[in-house]
Amino acid sequence: MGQQMEAEKLEAEYYGVYLGLEYPDSIPLVFAPDLISGKGRMHSFVSFSPDLKTMYWSSIPPKIMMMQMVDNKWNTIETAPFSNTNNNQAPFVAADHKIYFTSSRNGGFGHLDLWYTINEEGCFIEPINVGETINSKQLETHPTVSNNHHIYYTGSIDGKLYHRGIYCSTFENGAYTKAILLPYPINIMDSTTLDYTPFIAADESYLLFCSNRQNPEIELCHIYISYKNEEGEWGQPIDLSEKMGFTESSKFPYVTPDKRFLLFSSGENIYWVDAKTLLLDK
Repeated sequence: MGQQMEAEKLEAEYYGVYLGLEYPDSIPLVFAPDLISGKGRMHSFVSFSPDLKTMYWSSIPPKIMMMQMVDNKWNTIETAPFSNTNNNQAPFVAADHKIYFTSSRNGGFGHLDLWYTINEEGCFIEPINVGETINSKQLETHPTVSNNHHIYYTGSIDGKLYHRGIYCSTFENGAYTKAILLPYPINIMDSTTLDYTPFIAADESYLLFCSNRQNPEIELCHIYISYKNEEGEWGQPIDLSEKMGFTESSKFPYVTPDKRFLLFSSGENIYWVDAKTLLLDK
């Protein structure tokens, strides 16, 4: 009990935006060490609400955690109310405050589906399945959503390593269209290449994702960025891990709502780095 009380006291001492942490520059730093990082294998990015006052993330075993700032002080970490006993992971807070996530809860179309919920005055509505134009009998994970409500996510495809690839479903006339696999150079169609955990910019001007394309002989993933040109085509991805000098396997890239920081996960840690150093203000 003493250790638990000490941990809760530590958590309650974080104040201000980004927990009052020292901001990183062009060299990635561990985000919130011994509070969020270092507490088990991370299985998502840390996703902030638009006002930067709530954080969500997931770790193994798969469950979604959250932390809120009230009166400039961060509350203690708790399990998100919508993260029940099923497999729940990879939360993402959209600009309209909907919280998208992956879950194996009852009522889905497959083992892992994409769902969303909304926090209405402190209470989360019953999660809603995003529908069968996206979800299938296979696995849909790692949702990320643009301001136009288009969803980019990891889905299943034969012919790639672990049968994983990056998909997009656009939101038209109040409904999601049938999802499509993004073409080369986002997805490389061979059995040794892994492309997954996407993050779409709010205006869809760039896409971040992780891939082992720099060395398909090993499964060490780097963070990549691809910019969309005026014709709506994705450009050749740039290896941001190489630019950052980050040599460990990494995934789950994410840019904060204020566009100031790039976050990503590696092992038991979340890292963050100044986004301006990575051409994100191009």
